Amino acid sequence: METIWSKMDWAIRDAGKKVGAHRQCYNDWNQWAMGCKLSLPLSAGIPLSYVLLLHIFDHNSKDKNEPASLKKRFLAAAINNAVSIGLTYYVLSFSSSTPLSLMGFKSTGNLASIVVPAGLTLTLYAGQILLMYYEKELVDYFRLSSWGASFRQWTWWRDIVVAPVTEEIAFRGCAAALMATCLSPAQTIFIAPLSFALSHMHHIDDDTKKGATLRDAVVGRAFQGAYTYIFGAYATFLFLRTGNIIAPMVTHSMCNGFGLPQLHEIQPLPKMRTLDYVRPGIRRYYTAL
Repeated sequence: METIWSKMDWAIRDAGKKVGAHRQCYNDWNQWAMGCKLSLPLSAGIPLSYVLLLHIFDHNSKDKNEPASLKKRFLAAAINNAVSIGLTYYVLSFSSSTPLSLMGFKSTGNLASIVVPAGLTLTLYAGQILLMYYEKELVDYFRLSSWGASFRQWTWWRDIVVAPVTEEIAFRGCAAALMATCLSPAQTIFIAPLSFALSHMHHIDDDTKKGATLRDAVVGRAFQGAYTYIFGAYATFLFLRTGNIIAPMVTHSMCNGFGLPQLHEIQPLPKMRTLDYVRPGIRRYYTAL
């Protein structure tokens, strides 16, 4: 009798453990699903709010490069970042005890997050740097007078400092971080940049105000959307790989500074073909990646 009762007791306990395991699995899935119901819409809303605030604060400007216009846009971006960080922190705190770390705000590894992505990005621009050397333009980057002139330009602060910092906080530190809690890294890398690319389409309005036709404005910004999507995927990869928001910030600043490769300027250079210009950067880039 004791053997029978002990076997029954063991069977009941085993069944209880299985039920408990299934219940825990269900609770974990339910918690994940509930979290994603907040995370995914918020990851789409933050980029949208970034663009909307720019238009709300600077709705009557005819030239977004004017200092008065830029000041309004800087304020709009700062407000977006403050609200986005607060909301993202709140949502991520349900599933993590270190939400700021998930957003890439860390006190360690900052130097590596600057040096490694910067070196990786420089290899991509190896051909352009070589072209600048031939054109004797590279020396300007080492002149204090050139830096002083840049510091006095509001557009420089926008392109090199404010835009890389505020956009990366919104699109990577908040939106991509939220998306990464629900999607795989590969899915996040390919989906997160869509909002970043589409956000640049709002410049169509600025282009038409300057006299461009609607067709030319759409075509030009569609092209910009294509290469900003590629950069967005690269920036998201760096963010997920390093876990540090500084990495995409530095890369964003560098890419804004260098711009797209100036392939049309290669022809006047002797003994230099387009392939010779592009090959060094691409080879070193993918080797380092």
